[in-house]
Amino acid sequence: MLFRLQKPVLQSLPLKSMTLRATPAALVLLAVTLMVLHRADTLPVERLRMVVTDAAAPVLANVSAPFSAFVDSLEGVTTIRDLKAENIRLMEENVRLQQWYESALKLKAENQSFRELLNVKADPTLMFVTSRVVSDAGGVFVKSVLLPVGVQDKVRKGNAVMSGHGLIGRVTEAGQNSSRVLLVTDLNSRIPVIVQNTRIKAILAGKNQNLMKLERLPPDSGMTIGTRIITSGDGGQLLPDLPIGTIVSIGSDGVWVKPLSDIDRLTYVQIVDADANQTLATGEIVPHSPIQSKNRR
Repeated sequence: MLFRLQKPVLQSLPLKSMTLRATPAALVLLAVTLMVLHRADTLPVERLRMVVTDAAAPVLANVSAPFSAFVDSLEGVTTIRDLKAENIRLMEENVRLQQWYESALKLKAENQSFRELLNVKADPTLMFVTSRVVSDAGGVFVKSVLLPVGVQDKVRKGNAVMSGHGLIGRVTEAGQNSSRVLLVTDLNSRIPVIVQNTRIKAILAGKNQNLMKLERLPPDSGMTIGTRIITSGDGGQLLPDLPIGTIVSIGSDGVWVKPLSDIDRLTYVQIVDADANQTLATGEIVPHSPIQSKNRR
């Protein structure tokens, strides 16, 4: 009886072993067949592939639907949280801006009262003409650009030319429809400047390179790297307080300034027009009609 119980077990062993051995080969054959069918471009194969895809698409959509809903819910929670944080930040920024606005109104009123008290002459009204640069900065020996605006656009010789960051040059030639701008980095550029927050004056000279040099500095001027350089307005050619650059190097070869604007990548510029004081520009005092004094009684 024991022999009869063990006989089926012994007979099933070869079948199980054959199944285990044949399964990898069958899977490899199936994978190769699927790869061949996928790469084949014949019409029957393409139809079969589309039928299988059409049948599998709804199944995949139904299986992925819960996961998509879960992901959407997480994104919704994150979005709401971010919106709340952004709302809080904007409310705080609004409060700060309101405080700055009130301070600005107060300072404006004080400034106006001081001007009326001292009878200060107001600064000239500025007008801007925005133009696109139609030529590059030139070669090694020329640092200038050409603008497609001229006298008919109220552009005059001597106007300051600004970019979005600071002064880049001044108009040296003005035609009817075009004008040429001498850049601050040109060798012929000499601009009276002042070191910001100080009373130190100097001449900013172009050297036909990326940096400019401060000349005619007083001894022991105490320059520091990072200090901003602005126009002084001396001579009446340029308006005062126009930013030009910052000090980047101090050494035995002098004090060097880097322009605030990228001179080699100018696209759009602004020509600043103001009623300049011709007396400061030319040195000629234009006589005015004498003021009739009142008779004292």
